[in-house]
Amino acid sequence: MILDKIFGFLVPKDRKFFPLFNEAADNLVLASELLIKLMGENDLTQREVYIKEIKDAEHQGDDITHKLLVQLNGTFITPFDREDIHQLISTMDDVVDYIHTASTRVHFYKLPTFPEEFVKIANYILAANKEIQLVLRSVKSASDFLEFAESCATISTYESEVDYLYQEYLSELFEKETNAINLIKKRDILASLEKAIDKCDDVANVFSSIIVKVS
Repeated sequence: MILDKIFGFLVPKDRKFFPLFNEAADNLVLASELLIKLMGENDLTQREVYIKEIKDAEHQGDDITHKLLVQLNGTFITPFDREDIHQLISTMDDVVDYIHTASTRVHFYKLPTFPEEFVKIANYILAANKEIQLVLRSVKSASDFLEFAESCATISTYESEVDYLYQEYLSELFEKETNAINLIKKRDILASLEKAIDKCDDVANVFSSIIVKVS
């Protein structure tokens, strides 16, 4: 009986890690879909509904992150590199955190409308998170990541597209926005959106790290 318990502790608990990764990925997509709705909404009352739902998704993400960290700390042999697991947990949590930060700034700043660039970036964030979801729904072991090098490249492309949009819009904002307060508000929301896609790329980099180690 004691030996069975020891063996159970040593065996990688893929059945617990990967379902939690799936939950985290689904939560990323949910938060991203809510972000798109928020960026397309001009009614302040309806915005608050989406902001509340994004906050709920952020809390859900924190709960999943906690469960994953408990699982990581309680497992001696993990399904892939412990450092990569920790980095994957952290970066996925960061994506939702920055979406939440953007929504919080929307709540406080109360811009009457959003620039179309914000909507475009929100769509890139959703597309990147759907790629992350695709990968994590499909993998059952570390070697399965080998099939998703293209997804990593796709996410990186999305991040590059957003980086260009970010620089272009920021330049235009400083050139044309005459209201200094509105400039600061738009810049701050833009920065949060850009950080969110950066973190999506960080998730892809974790996938790439796993691919290198198992190839």
